[in-house]
Amino acid sequence: MAHQSKPIRPISSVLLLTLLTSSVTTAQTTTPFVDQATGIQFQRFFGARTNFGFGIALPAAAANSSTSFIGQLAFPLVNGAGWGGWSLTGDMEGPLLMAAWSDGQGNVVSSFRQAFDEDNNPPEVTGSFSLRPIAEATSVNNTFLTYTFLCEGCLGAGLGLDAAAGAATAEMGWALAGRAVRNPTSSAGVLDFHDKGFGDFRADLNAARSARFDEWAALAGTAVGPAAGARQFDLAAGADEGDSGDEDSGDEGGGVDDDSGDDSDDDD
Repeated sequence: MAHQSKPIRPISSVLLLTLLTSSVTTAQTTTPFVDQATGIQFQRFFGARTNFGFGIALPAAAANSSTSFIGQLAFPLVNGAGWGGWSLTGDMEGPLLMAAWSDGQGNVVSSFRQAFDEDNNPPEVTGSFSLRPIAEATSVNNTFLTYTFLCEGCLGAGLGLDAAAGAATAEMGWALAGRAVRNPTSSAGVLDFHDKGFGDFRADLNAARSARFDEWAALAGTAVGPAAGARQFDLAAGADEGDSGDEDSGDEGGGVDDDSGDDSDDDD
C-alpha cells in the first residue's frame, strides 16, 4: 500500500479480528461491474448498507502466471475522514492488506499493510509488490473516495492469494472506517477501528479474467512508494492459512454494519 483523527482507540483486538466474518459458504459473491471512466470490467463486491465496493480484474486465463491485478476501492467518507481496505484472504492477520484514504488536500493516499497480532495498528510494509494509480478512475471529495490501481506483484502464495493456482473463486476481505486516519498525509498513517463495517466475500476469479487486461493496465501511472521505515513483508506469515480461531462476527462492536450477506443486485 502506500500514501497518507483523533484517536478513539488504535486498531484493537476487535479491529484485528476484522476481516474474519461469516464463512465462505455464506459470503457474498462478486458480480460484474464496468467502470464508466475507463471501461475496465471488474468483478465487484458491493455492500448495500455501507456503500463500500471493491472490484478486481485479472489477466486472461492464457496469462494466468501473472501476479498482478487491477483493483478499485470505492467508499463513502465522513466529512472527508475514514479509510477503506481489502485483504487477500478473509483473515486480517498474515496476508497482504491495502488501505486507502484522503489526505485532506484532494489526494488519495494508499498503503500496504500486514497485521501480526490483534492489538496494534498494522505496520506499513514493502516488498516485491507495488501500486500504480489509474488517475482516470480515481477521485476524492468530502463525501466519497474512488481509488483505481494496478497492483503489480501482489498475487502469490506467500501473499495470501495465488490467482495462478487455478482456483475459480477466492475468499477476500474488506473493512471500512469513518474515523480519521492519524497523520493522513503519510502512507504510514495510523488506522483506527473500522467502525463502519468489515467482512469477507467470494471473488469470482474466472469471471474477473479479461483479454483486455494489458490495455487497461497501460492506463496506470507511476508506482507510489512507502514511507521511510516500512517493514519488509513477511512471506512466511502471509502464506500461513491456518485459522486464527477467532469467532465470526457480523456486528462487531455493536454498531458495525455487515454486508457479507447483502444481495449483489445494486452494483450498477
